[in-house]
Amino acid sequence: MMELNEQEFALLKVLADEWETSGPPGFLETTAIAKVLKITVPNAKSIIHSLFVKGVAGTDQVDIYAAYLTPEGYEIARGK
Repeated sequence: MMELNEQEFALLKVLADEWETSGPPGFLETTAIAKVLKITVPNAKSIIHSLFVKGVAGTDQVDIYAAYLTPEGYEIARGK
């Protein structure tokens, strides 16, 4: 299993919750992520980028900068 720090895992869980609420892929704007995790938007972007590099989240950098889960990211977040 890949190494994830506490913030990365917390973000995966937030995106997995969104996946279950709104349906796959759990698309959530960076500002909403920052609010839920009680972090700054630049920090949220950094965590999103880290998860993107690890292949467990995708990102849309057009205007709003948002993140969503890959199926592998969802499985990690839910411990499957």
